[in-house]
Amino acid sequence: MLIVKKIVFFFISTLWSFSCLAWQPFDWSSTNIQGLYGGDFEFGDTKRGTVTIEHAHGWKYGDNFFFVDMYNNDGFEVYAEIYSSLSLSKMSNSEVAFGPIKDVSLMFGLNISNAPAADPFRAYLWGVKFDLNNQYFDYLELSVAAYKEEGVDTYGVQVTPVWSFPFTLLETKFKFRGFLDLKNGSTNAAGNITMLAQPQLLMDVGDLFNAKADVFFIGMEYSYWVNKFGIEGVDESAVQGMLSVFF
Repeated sequence: MLIVKKIVFFFISTLWSFSCLAWQPFDWSSTNIQGLYGGDFEFGDTKRGTVTIEHAHGWKYGDNFFFVDMYNNDGFEVYAEIYSSLSLSKMSNSEVAFGPIKDVSLMFGLNISNAPAADPFRAYLWGVKFDLNNQYFDYLELSVAAYKEEGVDTYGVQVTPVWSFPFTLLETKFKFRGFLDLKNGSTNAAGNITMLAQPQLLMDVGDLFNAKADVFFIGMEYSYWVNKFGIEGVDESAVQGMLSVFF
């Protein structure tokens, strides 16, 4: 019951914080719910099911994004990441762009979990985000941020590209989307470089059956984590089947 109360409080706090920042109407918004099942995870259950909620929206001065993963891993776990960005172009009312960079934003983030129970994970990020979007992508971004995990004395650096690339193959629509987190050794107590990549390949089921496109997707996610949790030599390679609904 205490865990449920914390989750409810987390969602209320997140939505309240976003509403305070984005007192102007949203310029755009996107939400999706994912159901995943797969295996070969390191630590805890080797196979598990996961429910993921993702939400993003843009407003007058920037954009906000969060996702929440919920799964059983020797007990119920919740992991979430929240990011808020302030666009220099929007705040200055003038274009801040050069070369392939369409905009530059100040970025702030929080990574949070209810595990481990004795000392739940917390990490804080702040840095810059570069919008590299072009006509080929739904979105393409690169962030470079300072990273500070609670319980770790040092400050590190995290570099993260995120993308969504739509394409058509044999008259069927697909999306190739995902992210890659690359952290230097100062981000964890062990002092090891870590990398987590989670690309997804999704087929548009609605389009395939001549129904509504860009809503129902089926596909797979591949998770590859080098030095998981900063532990040298613990490399995770896990494949999950997934369903996703966008609205």
